[in-house]
Amino acid sequence: SADSRCAVKVFERYSAFGGNRVSLTVTIFEDREAITVSGITSGGSQALFWKVNTLGEETFLGLFQKIVDSI
Repeated sequence: SADSRCAVKVFERYSAFGGNRVSLTVTIFEDREAITVSGITSGGSQALFWKVNTLGEETFLGLFQKIVDSI
């Protein structure tokens, strides 16, 4: 629709605790007067079958949530 806008940004940082990089993808979608914001984290893990170390991702997402909640 001509009234819609979308922006996607990707942020990356090093997680010292996990010893890996974590990323945060932020999507902001506006359709007329409604605005939707979403954040998805991703990061490396050294586990074979499932991710064991998600602390860096959870911390990154928690920081994003604090920022969004303060607006």
